[in-house]
Parts: sequence; structure tokens; C-alpha cells
Amino acid sequence: MIFNTFSKNLAFIFLVLSSLNAYTQNLEPLKFHHIQDGMSQSSSTVLLEDKYGFIWVGTRNGLNKYDGKDFEIFTKSSDGKTGLSHEYIVELYEDDENLLIGTNQGLNVFNRSLNIVAPFPFKNEGLQIKDHSFQSVKRINGSLWLGTESSGVYKYDENTGNLKHLPVNNNLDIANPRINRIIKIAQLDDNRVLIISSYNIIVTNNDLEILNEVQEIENIISTIVLDDNTFLLGTNNGSLIRLNVSLTSEIEKEKKPVSPGFGIRSLAKNLNNDFWIGTENNGLFIYSNELKFKRHLEYNVSKPSSISGNSIWSLLCTRNGVMWVAPYKSGLNFYDPEYFKFKHINTDPFNSKSLSNKLVNCFIEDPKGNLWIGTDGGGLNYWKRTTDTFEHYSLKNKTLNSDVVLSILQNKKDELWLGTWTNGITIFNTKTKKYKELNTENSFLNSNIIIDFLKDKRGHIWIINYFAGVQVFDPETNTHENIKLISDVDGAQVNSIYQIFEDKQGHIWIGTLNSGLFKLTKNENNWISKHYSTSNSLSNNFVNTIIQDSEGTIWVGTQGGLNKYNSKSDSFKPITEIDGLRNVAIKGIIDDTYNHLWLSTENGVTRYDTCSGDFLNYDVDEGLQAKEFIASSTLTTSKGEYVFGGINGFNIFTAKDVEKRKDTLTLFVSGLKIFNKPVLPNDEFGVLKKNVSQVDTLIFSYDQSVINIDFKALTFRHPESVNYAFYLEGFEKEWNYVGNKPTATYTNLNPGNYTLKIKSTNSDGIWTANEISKTLIITPPYWQTWWFKLLMVFLLLMLFYVAHYIKLRTIKKNQRRLELKVAERTNELQCQKNKLVKAADHLETMNQEIQRFTFAVSHDLKSPLSNIKGLASLIPTEMPIEEHPLVEEYLNLIDISCNNMNELISDITEIARLGKIENRNELLKTNEILNLSRDLIKSKLGKKNINLTIANDLPPIYGDRNRIIQVFGNFLDNAVKYMGDQLNPKITVDYEEHDETNSFLVHDNGSGLSKTDLKKLFTPFERFHQNVEGTGLGLYMIKKIAISHGGSITAESKGKGKGTTFKLILPKAKIAAKQVKKNLTS
Repeated sequence: MIFNTFSKNLAFIFLVLSSLNAYTQNLEPLKFHHIQDGMSQSSSTVLLEDKYGFIWVGTRNGLNKYDGKDFEIFTKSSDGKTGLSHEYIVELYEDDENLLIGTNQGLNVFNRSLNIVAPFPFKNEGLQIKDHSFQSVKRINGSLWLGTESSGVYKYDENTGNLKHLPVNNNLDIANPRINRIIKIAQLDDNRVLIISSYNIIVTNNDLEILNEVQEIENIISTIVLDDNTFLLGTNNGSLIRLNVSLTSEIEKEKKPVSPGFGIRSLAKNLNNDFWIGTENNGLFIYSNELKFKRHLEYNVSKPSSISGNSIWSLLCTRNGVMWVAPYKSGLNFYDPEYFKFKHINTDPFNSKSLSNKLVNCFIEDPKGNLWIGTDGGGLNYWKRTTDTFEHYSLKNKTLNSDVVLSILQNKKDELWLGTWTNGITIFNTKTKKYKELNTENSFLNSNIIIDFLKDKRGHIWIINYFAGVQVFDPETNTHENIKLISDVDGAQVNSIYQIFEDKQGHIWIGTLNSGLFKLTKNENNWISKHYSTSNSLSNNFVNTIIQDSEGTIWVGTQGGLNKYNSKSDSFKPITEIDGLRNVAIKGIIDDTYNHLWLSTENGVTRYDTCSGDFLNYDVDEGLQAKEFIASSTLTTSKGEYVFGGINGFNIFTAKDVEKRKDTLTLFVSGLKIFNKPVLPNDEFGVLKKNVSQVDTLIFSYDQSVINIDFKALTFRHPESVNYAFYLEGFEKEWNYVGNKPTATYTNLNPGNYTLKIKSTNSDGIWTANEISKTLIITPPYWQTWWFKLLMVFLLLMLFYVAHYIKLRTIKKNQRRLELKVAERTNELQCQKNKLVKAADHLETMNQEIQRFTFAVSHDLKSPLSNIKGLASLIPTEMPIEEHPLVEEYLNLIDISCNNMNELISDITEIARLGKIENRNELLKTNEILNLSRDLIKSKLGKKNINLTIANDLPPIYGDRNRIIQVFGNFLDNAVKYMGDQLNPKITVDYEEHDETNSFLVHDNGSGLSKTDLKKLFTPFERFHQNVEGTGLGLYMIKKIAISHGGSITAESKGKGKGTTFKLILPKAKIAAKQVKKNLTS
């Protein structure tokens, strides 16, 4: 009987498991992402998402704060002031004010301003419980309700420090040290509170008075709140209890076994209202809101994307629908339904009904919506999409003649033509699964390597042979035709055919491996070809794919870009990197009929907007099978799905599936460094009083010259795909786009105020409006501060004032001294003046005496001259002159000399009277003047045997005749007087002509003059030869005459005994005449 009952139960369990397995087979598997590194410990005991979006992970050895990229770890206190009171975290609770952390020994609080954890500041009665193990925390009506491991519930008033206590008791005889552990405290309404312990369900009022209590025989170990009055409990026996508390505090329970014998350690509800149920050693269950089974997930070593362990200690559903799973000693797992946009189908070595090979060459869809897939190494696959299973046809299982299927053609309803590598064409019957082979030996084929097929509108089959040209087969007549393609470039036949396509107009387009593209047009029985290559508009001669979009435009993907056909110009417009194309190796093209082309490339997938020319790129981290795809491995299914085959399986998606999200990420400043050293609140740098994320303004000293500011966008979905930009307003004019390097570094900023602005994309690379800013203030050195400048201005003014005061005192002092000196000097000058006046009076008297003397001398001299002149005039009357010719000459000279002497005396008298000479100017013949002067000293020349030479054609002089005779006479007389004892005495008269003057030179080789004598030569009354008679006035007088004629006189001598040269410098006659006339006019 017992055996029969056991057999029946076993059969029932087997039937249930079989039905569950059948149910889950039809569901797409959930892919989990694993986080192992960075946590303080691998066993997560509790999870929480705070109001900023950070994930807090409590472990058995510390607390972790996760931002999607890095963990920040908080450990046990070493000084009792900061840090955890105990390393084992059992509860995390956040209210509007704080994050509270329950540990196995005490309650802790996280201070966001300082970014530190510290023991909760209990006071008064609260100090009695500061070391308890707090399993549940809830703030209700301003008080903290604290559930402990073994001491019941405490209500703590933070203002007064008062405590109220509710012990939990039961009459169960169970050897469980945690029999009275508080699992959950929840507020039912303003007046009632629900307390759930290991075996008790209690409803109390706000004063901890019990309103109702129900005892549970199964050990409750987990719970979640469904709404204000409904809760879901998990037991140690693997049961779920749906709990409802009525308005009258009546408690209703509905129990459902889920994982018999395996305790339910954690519970969560996702955004689809499904329950996630974490068990002890039995993996993860997913139930609907009606508590109907949906999935059972377990760790599977053959599936890297399965959960990483079967003991699920904690679960969390975040606000954006991401499910976090914490398996025991296995780090963190999370499932994000939007993490991968593209569905990726690949081989699974542990699943015999998965894709047979990762290299996918071609696709075709059958009427049922299932896909036939040709692979490179795994033969032919048939994908039954309803069961997500693959049937394999290959050499390995002897169901096909080739493992490499390059192309597929649906010829008849149940007949596929397969292009193979080295086995020709395989005609495969999809109903009987039998096949036959066409090859070069048993058919018309030119090659056993068939690259591509095309069935045209007439039903003819075009066959692309690898390096063996194109063939057209007519199934009705069972005949074929070989098509020759001739290159327009070199006239050679082209056999390197790769792709073929028929457009809506019936043109056949053929792409080659290295010779470009051909368009074939049917003309009666002939095909006319047009050749396109790089020489006439195509971007590259290697053609990978050809399509025609919904608007009738031909697009050609080459190894060097996308090409758009213009039918009017019969040419192509290339689209390459210059236009924004990320990768030019276009492997496949799909038209989505919404003016978008989906391009598979050698670097991901790109969506091209044919109207705007914009590109949208997709990468491996969004679910692509790999960066590289296989040429022309594309398909659009009857459901509007797009399929791209590649080197690691294939992707299937819709345009809606892969729309770029426009969600906005929260940006925050995550760190600050000065000279590459982290800056913390209240450290030696003195920059932060709070955590850097909590301040709006950062103030730096001028000598803190190397500043690094780190920032992050909070996301758990591809944080590596987030791009950042920043710029410092007041220093820069443009944004710095730094990719995924969220650090701003500045050095040697000038003192002043700046604004650092930061922005980021979301994980899809879309820039959104999430800009944040921080004010940066660089304080100047003290000598550049306003107060120092003001002090300097004040000191400068004081300095000016003191200097001015000293200057005034000095001026006054100097003024008094000067006044004394002036008075003293005035007295001296007065004395000198008196002496000068006296001397002037004496000179005046002397001058009058000189004038009287001059008049007397003039009178006395004129009488003898008159007598001499009169006596000389009587000589001709007394003797015959004719008989004595020399006498007549001498008498004439006497007369001239007397006249000259008379005029000289008159001038001396005039000078004495008036102090200047008045000239009677006329044009004089200089040679005549000099000849006269020579005659006057003729006897002297003869006595000393002096040779006098006068140059001919001396230039004329405009001046006073008598004065000029006096000058030359003085020159010649002095030359004779001071000739000395020369053996060959001579005197030479010559001239030098200049621009406006003439210089008359009188040379002698007489006794000469020293340098000292030359300096005093024209000083009155100076005499230099005591043995020669004279007054010392002659040269003084003739210099005055020269000056009165606008000229000058100079003398030169090489020394004693070396002769002397006198030079009379006068204006040229015409110039002098004009000047005299001008003076008279003025």
C-alpha cells in the first residue's frame, strides 16, 4: 500500500515536472549577467535600490554601494566612530531622511553628506538595545520600529530616546534559536502595524498593543508587501503564503507549495506582476500574480547566462524593471529584459537541438514561418520557431551530401535547391527529407561550387558558379544557357561572379568579386550588359549584396561602401566614411519600407535613413552575434522580422525591438583629486566639508594646480557604452567629448570663478538633457586678493602722503636755506655791482679820454698827411717829370697811400664814435687790388729779395675797396715782416672755390706760428715777435673787416719756421650782393 501510494506520488511529480518542462520549453530563456569582482564578499544577504538609483548590497562581510561600474565598500569600524558596528548585514531600510543598516550587532546610519557609515546615535533608554541584531526596520509616525532576532519589537523615539517593547512569544516546541526572529514590520494604516516573525503574525496599534495574533506552523523566512493589506510570505518548507489583513484586523491565509523541502529565502515582484521566488538549493521560480507556475531557473554549468547558484539569498526589482539575484557565494546576477536589443541565435554544445554551426550563410522561410538555414560546416538546419529547436541535415548524420550550404532556393513547394561547396547543387525534398545531387559529372554545371541562385519572373533559374561564370536553367525545357560577361575595362571575360538579383523591371544585376557590377537587359533573345566599376561611379569592385527598396531604388553593398543607383544618369552615388558610414564593408542590406536601410557590416549593424542621410550604429554589447557578418546572409520574414547571419550565429529582430532608448541617466560627480591624491571631506586639502557629490561649489587654492574631477552616469545597462562631455565655462569655449573616460583634468587655472558643465549619453549613445554643473572657485594668492590690493593702495597712499610731507618739509627747509643764500649772494652781487658800476664809470671816463685822444690823434695825423700830399703835388712843378718816369710812379703811390691813410684815420674815428664799420660795397677786381697792394710794399719785397706770386683770374669780391686793400695789405705786410732769414723767401696768393664762398689764401715760408700763438692770433694788442715793430691791432682789425663783409679769416701753421697761411673766406660776389640788397630792403 505504501509502495503504491509512493508510486502514485512519484508519477504525479513526474507528470507535473514534465508539464512544467514542456511549458518552459516554449519560453525564451532568460539571460543573466554576472558580477563577481569588486564586492567585499561573494554572499549577498540583502539588496536595496535607494532613491538616487544606487544598488546597496549587504553581505556577510561589509556593505557595498554599486553604481553600475564600481563598488564602494563600507567595512567594520576600527574606532567605534565611523564604520559599521558589525560586518554582517541583515537589513537595509531607506526613508526620506536616511539609509539605515541593520547588522548582527547594532544599527548603523549612512551619512550622505560625508559619505560615511557610523553607528546609530541611540540615547537614553535606546542605549540598552544598541548591540541588538536588527532584522527589520521601519519608520512609522516619526518613531523607529525595530525588529530584532530574538528580543521582539522595539519602538524608539529619536527625540526623547524612550523605548517601548513588544516581546514575541509562542508555545511551539521547536529547537530553533531564531524562533522569535522578526521577519517584517509593515504599516497597515495610520493606526495599525503588522509584525511578522518566524512563527507569528501579529497586528498591533501604534502603542504596541496586540489587536490580533495568528500562529503559523511553518517557519516564515521571507516576505514582501503586495499592497497595504496583502503580503506574500515564504516558508522554510518551500511554501508560499498569501496573507490578507482586513480592516478589522482579521488575518486570512492562502498557502501554496512551490518548492517542497527547499526553503523560500527571498521574494520579489517584477514590473509584469510576476513573483520571483528564490529558494535554498532549488534555484529560482517565477510565478504569475495568480500564483501559477511560469518558470524554474537553475544554475547550469553549460549555460553561462544562467543564474550562478541555486541558493538565492536575496532578490530585488529596481524601478526600471531590472531583476537582481543574489545567489549564495556567487556574487550578483541581474536580468535586464532590455539589455540585449537583438535576439542572438547560436550554437550550444550542450543542446543537441541548437544551431549546428556558428557560420551562417543563408536563409529561406517556409509557409509555416520556420526557417531553413545554410551553414558553413554544419550543413542545413531547420528552425522550428514554436519549440525553438533545430533539425540538422549534414554529412555527419548522413542526411545531406555536404556540410557547407552557400545558398538556398525554393524551387517547388517541397523542393529546395542548395548551393554547396564542392558538391554542386543538392535538390532537397523538405517532405521526404531525401535529396539528389547535380554536379559537373552528371549535369550541365560548370562548377561544383555554387555561390548563389536566382529564380526570375519567367521561372528560369540563374546559377552562380564559383569562378566559372553564370548559367541559366529552364526547368520546363530542361535546357540551359551560359551567360558571358565582358569587362568594359580590359575586354576580358569575367568569371568571378558572387551575387545575383532581379529588379522589378526584370533587369538582372550580377555582382562580382573583383570586377564590379553588371546589369543585364533582355533584348529579344539576347542579353545586353552594362558594366559598372570604380572607373565609372561604383565605390568598390567587390560586390557583396544587391537589393531594390520599396520605392524602386537599387542599392549595392560593396567591400568599399554603399552605392545608390540613379536610373536617369545610369550611374551610382557612393556613400562612404565621408558621409558618416562607420564601416564601408557592406555585407547585407534589408529595406524596412520606412525609408530605412539596415546594413550588416564588418563592424556591427547600421541603420541608414535614406531621406536624411543619418546613421544609427549598433554594437556587440546590444546583442549582435559579432562585429562581422557574412555577405548576403539576410532575410525578412513574413512577420516583418529582419535576420542577419554572421560568423557567430545569427540575429533576428524587428525595428521596434532595437529602437534606441531615450532614457535620461542621472549624472553625479563621483570623485575629486588634487595632485592625483583623493580628496575627502575635512582632510588636509581643506576643499570639502561634504562628499563631493553633495556640494555645488568647489573652492581651491591657487597652488592646488592639478585638479581631477571624476563623474559618472548611473546605469547598470552597458555603462561602457556611455559617452561623456564636459567644458569649463570661463576657460573653454567648446565641449570636450571624451568618450567613455569620465574625468576632467585642469592644471594651473588662473584665479577666478568657473562653471564645470557635464553631460552624457545614455547607454544607447543618445545625448539627453541630463547636464549638471559645479562652480569652481580658484582663490588667488594673498597678493592678488582684493583686501591685499586695498591694503597696498592704502599703504601706497600713505607712502605718497609721507613722501609728500617729507618733500614739503624738505622744500621748506631748502627754501629757508636758499633764502639765506640768496640774501647772502644778493649782498655779494650788490657789492660786485657797485664795483662794476664804479669800473663802468671809470671805463666811461677812460672811453671819453680815448675818444678825445682819438680825435686829437686823428687831427694831428691828418695835418702831416695833408702836408705830405701837398708837398708831393708840388714836385712836378719844380722838375720835369717826363725825364724821371719812376718819380711819377712814386708820387702816384704816395698819393694813394695818403688817401688810404686818410680814410683809415676817418674810420678809426668813426669806430671810436659809433663802435662799428660802415662799408661802401662795390664789385672789386681782386687781381687789381692785389697788384696795388704789391706796389705799396714793392720796396720791402726788393730789400728782402722776396718772390711774390699772385694767381691770375682771381674771382671778384663784392665789398669796400679800401677795407679789402687794408686786408690784403696787412696779409702781405705781415708776410714780409715775419719772413725771417729764409734763403728763398716767397709769398703765394691763390684761391679755393666752394659752393657759396671763395677762400683767398696767402702762403709764406716765413718764421711760422706755434699752436699757442694761433689760438691768440686775432686777439687785440697781442704780439708774438718782439724784434718786429707793431701795435698788435692789425689782424684784429682785418678780422673785423672780414666779418663785416659776411666772411671770416683763419690762419694755419705747421709750427715755428714752417711758414703761415692766412685764409680770407668771403661770400661769392653775386651772393654777397644779393645779401646786401636784402639787408637794405629789410
